[in-house]
Amino acid sequence: MEHKHKLVAAESSQARGTCPNYIIDRLSNLPDEVAHQMLSFLNFKELIRVGSVSKRCRELFLSTPSLVICSPDSGNKQKHLNLLDSFDRFLLHRGDSKIQRLSVSWCISSGLANKIFRMITWIHIAARCNVEVLDFALNGKHIPGTLELPACIFLCGSLRSLLVHMDTILKAPSFTCSSNLQCLTLKSVTMDEGFCKWISSSCKCIKKLQLSYVSIENITIESSSLESFSLVGSSLRGVHLCHLNISCEKLVDIHIEFYKFDSSSKSMNIFAPNLKYLTWIGSILNYHNLGKLTCLEKAEIFLKRKKDDYDFEKIFEALFREGSMQLQFYDISYLSLHAGGVFDDLVPAMVSLLRGMPNLKTLHINSYPRFFGSKSCKFNRKYWKSQNLDFVHRLEEVKIELSNGYNGVEFARYILDHAQNLKKMVIHYPPQQSYVERRLSKSKMISTTSIDYQKRDLHKLKNWSESGTYYRYMIRGKSA
Repeated sequence: MEHKHKLVAAESSQARGTCPNYIIDRLSNLPDEVAHQMLSFLNFKELIRVGSVSKRCRELFLSTPSLVICSPDSGNKQKHLNLLDSFDRFLLHRGDSKIQRLSVSWCISSGLANKIFRMITWIHIAARCNVEVLDFALNGKHIPGTLELPACIFLCGSLRSLLVHMDTILKAPSFTCSSNLQCLTLKSVTMDEGFCKWISSSCKCIKKLQLSYVSIENITIESSSLESFSLVGSSLRGVHLCHLNISCEKLVDIHIEFYKFDSSSKSMNIFAPNLKYLTWIGSILNYHNLGKLTCLEKAEIFLKRKKDDYDFEKIFEALFREGSMQLQFYDISYLSLHAGGVFDDLVPAMVSLLRGMPNLKTLHINSYPRFFGSKSCKFNRKYWKSQNLDFVHRLEEVKIELSNGYNGVEFARYILDHAQNLKKMVIHYPPQQSYVERRLSKSKMISTTSIDYQKRDLHKLKNWSESGTYYRYMIRGKSA
């Protein structure tokens, strides 16, 4: 006879008019691994409810290897204390059972600052229980100005991923030790330069490093194992970075997003011979010092411009002049350009960019309705022809999202007149440009391609974010 665990919930069942004998505890019949996987999606308060269902559920509750505890939504001090007490009792009852993941997210309110030491105790327990993933996030106005994580977490041989998110000064370990960390994420902390030295000297297995709004003037990372590096910051939030130096032979992915960065007094030096992905958002960080980059195959470029912020024509001319990055983009065959539209003030910059990609085969130009008021009627087909863009003869696929004006249409006509290998062209146009099909039909098409016209529903399009003016420069490599 099949064994079934039954819930003892007489009062609630009677209230619903249901016989308790027909209520089956399906969770109790699952293997531990499957049950624990399901429980990993619950926070601690939800786990408490599961643990009260049955004896079997309590066993699963006490042995679950994934623990997520968050401060209550209510600002009630007593509720915060009750949850802290419950978690302390839980850790006491579970003993030294393995903790695979511990995630702490807590808002430190007035009168609870002295409770942080209890959370530091949780880190000690997690290290003793061979934790593999530790996420430690504190927020609020009552966090101590300086916080040093316990030494045991840096000595924990099982730890593979560490996230620290809090507005405080984070001190580096005061000792030399070897760490098995593979992923390190630091957010909103103030770092001393000793932390970078510790990462370079002690984290021999690190593969992913993420720094988000981290206050530090100089970042120098040297690693033989690092594969992914991310840096996000803004001087508007008090983050003042002076120099960034990266030397990582296995690095394949770099994401840099920095706003209001004064490039005249800053520098960035990168040595990454195997780089395949480069995302660059924000101001230009001394593009002369990019170091050695691999040849790349795909590029995606985002421009959100404001006349006084960046001179894109000069930027691209500098990027592609001899001795800079010209040879680096020689193998690019795919380009997706997000520029709001083919506007008068951006066309020279686009030309400089396209001139540096002679082997381009696929070109996508995207536009956004919030920019449709910009001027785009200065550059005709004769202008495009005079630029002698070598890539046009190799083009096989083109998609252009038109905004207002004639620049985009004239560029499309130029392509149709000269792209003998063109196999596919897609034209998206706004409702007010009903003349597009008639105008393009007059082209002296050199290929046999057909054109797919698609009228754009502007009400369904999403605008770009209104926050900030930025320049985003993204390159994807051969494995993309």
